[in-house]
Amino acid sequence: MVLELLKRWFGGGKEIVSSDDLRPGKAVLRGTVKAGEEQVRSPLKGLTCVAYYYRAWYKAQARGKWVERVMKDAEVYAPWFGLALEGGEVRVQPPRSAPFDPQEHRQLMARGFPGFQAAEQVIRPGTKVKLRGNLRRDGGTWVLRLRRIDLIPDEDPAAGPYKRPERRRRRRR
Repeated sequence: MVLELLKRWFGGGKEIVSSDDLRPGKAVLRGTVKAGEEQVRSPLKGLTCVAYYYRAWYKAQARGKWVERVMKDAEVYAPWFGLALEGGEVRVQPPRSAPFDPQEHRQLMARGFPGFQAAEQVIRPGTKVKLRGNLRRDGGTWVLRLRRIDLIPDEDPAAGPYKRPERRRRRRR
């Protein structure tokens, strides 16, 4: 009893690939993304997807060095999507996200900053992923409150953690 409670609070290191192994608490699930009722459209590539990360920056000179100045970081999720496991499916509840559309991307480009660049990473249905979050039972379905998405490197050569890059600390002088 106590061991099960401790695993629920602090566990979650083992990857779960089968719906038979699901337990409430922190979890790491590995499976295939399934589209929900709604999807979002990425601003750069115009692809329909369940989530994307957008970043726009430009190069600026500061103290004799070229540095990147970030203009916009955006993580956008569909309202919900599914994750197919062996023998079942889990409903994924992503964090709330502010909308970001191609028009906002064009507005950023229109500012005319020299060295402007934009990139996005897209999560589409059918992508194999590893999801981290808190798992709970809601009626007869399992629901994962998403904290992090990791693309599985075998599937996508540009794979890696799907999260905001950590901000660098600035030195005080």
